Amino acid sequence: WPEWFDEESVPVRAALGRSLLGIEHVGSTSVPGLGGKPTIDMLAGVAGRNEADAVLPALAAIGYTDVTPEPEDPDWYYCIGKGGGAALRFHLHLARHDSGFWYRHIVFRDFLRVNPAASEEYFELKKSLAARFLDERMRYCTAKTGFIRWVEARAAGVSIALMTESDTAAVARVFERWHKTARQYEDYFAQQRRGERAVLVARLAEEVVGYVTLQTTSGYAAFREQGIPEIADLNVINEHQRKGIGSALVYAAERLARQRRHAAVG
Repeated sequence: WPEWFDEESVPVRAALGRSLLGIEHVGSTSVPGLGGKPTIDMLAGVAGRNEADAVLPALAAIGYTDVTPEPEDPDWYYCIGKGGGAALRFHLHLARHDSGFWYRHIVFRDFLRVNPAASEEYFELKKSLAARFLDERMRYCTAKTGFIRWVEARAAGVSIALMTESDTAAVARVFERWHKTARQYEDYFAQQRRGERAVLVARLAEEVVGYVTLQTTSGYAAFREQGIPEIADLNVINEHQRKGIGSALVYAAERLARQRRHAAVG
């Protein structure tokens, strides 16, 4: 895969000329040993949307004609496809160089490259989701988000682990301003010891930044009758919201449920 990227990046660089501020191999084929479809994902950085629009004709001239605008992310302009023969395909993602979108993809790739266990977990997740969603590409991509945020959080130094007895005071101190009491977290820990609830605590630089709980017996009758555990009481402190930590906590709870042989999570 790296050789295919190197070869294809030559005409792309020539087509984009001075508008190109950087190009990176991303996606599954950029991680050695990670299985995936024969699609080379390339991240091409430009200064802004005007520059992205301006290079479309030059890219079309070298075969990049399957243009999909990406309006949901202000830093991701287009995903442009090109067939490479023998089922090989290239996806060129035109994005703002050095943006959050740019760095998230590189951080994700670099983390998987040096963490083979996470890479293997991602591969197994993709296989499961591919079988589940078949040709529903958008649902397939959305379902991967939790894992991606979990990896990004870990790469940023966030650790997520089961609550310990000493955690109860630390969590209570952080969330006291939210009118939560130490007694609540002491009760949570007691329930965890009895197997009634699992409490996952997120820390950054040893400071508590959030938590989520997984109730073994759901409060909803429909879940309870089917033995489906329920994710409940998800909280991330204000200054660390909108950084993917909440999504990472939810994924960690879902992951724990799978490890405990639960087929579904509520």
